[in-house]
Amino acid sequence: MLPIRLQQLPRFLRQTAERSRLLRQPLARQPLFRLCYFSCQSYFRYLYCALHSLQAVAGGLRIEVLVFSDTDQPLSAAQIEILRDLVPGIRVIPWPKSMGWGAVQIGHIWRAYALAVEGLEDGDVVARIDSDVFFFNDAIFRAVERSDAALVGDGHYVRFEFCQGGCYFFRASAVRSITSMLQRDGMDQILREVDVVVEDVAATHFARRLGLKVWMTWIMMFPDELRNAGGLTRWARWKFSCAHFVMKNKAYMLESYERDMFHGRVPEKYARQLETA
Repeated sequence: MLPIRLQQLPRFLRQTAERSRLLRQPLARQPLFRLCYFSCQSYFRYLYCALHSLQAVAGGLRIEVLVFSDTDQPLSAAQIEILRDLVPGIRVIPWPKSMGWGAVQIGHIWRAYALAVEGLEDGDVVARIDSDVFFFNDAIFRAVERSDAALVGDGHYVRFEFCQGGCYFFRASAVRSITSMLQRDGMDQILREVDVVVEDVAATHFARRLGLKVWMTWIMMFPDELRNAGGLTRWARWKFSCAHFVMKNKAYMLESYERDMFHGRVPEKYARQLETA
């Protein structure tokens, strides 16, 4: 059997051409990105790293950040103040647990998206970004700005069966259409149609069920890919836009960020904020 990279090569070449084409297009209207982070007190260090990376790459983008703070383990007042200092205008909203397993948590997530879409134009964007994701360029944002897809995500690690969780983008119009479908047909009924009841599988299924355009490309680098590459090489930075640390020991996220983004020269304020909260 051919290695996965060779199996995916034709798709990779097509996606590379598509991304290059999109990035060359003039932008008719710059959409607003409303980014949804679901986090908790024990994940603060990773959330801070994630948002620090966002601030580093987001110049020129229209971005608002919503943090849905787990009511079982809410962010502390001190942590919230640190986040407000880092991201002016950030909204921290108490919210039921939304890790994404099972119909109840998926329901919490989609109620959050329904809140996030309020006041947006149809061409604006609602995105889910996990606390264990850091960005190292803005290419995916600029591609999403120009894409006509209703859902943009990464499928390379799951053989493009669905947009893998961690980082994916919905047009506001798509969120509204899916929300209406869930209200009409019922979350429990629709989730009987999927094999694994988890939020990213569900999100992709919802979009496909309505016949919405889904664009799966290369967005996220995963821990084994990062290790095998020896860090964020020039090739990795060209191919991906972020790294997703889906692992129990997420200290590797902080180590990688400090090594590859700061090159060992960690800003004093960054280090202090991680240690004091």
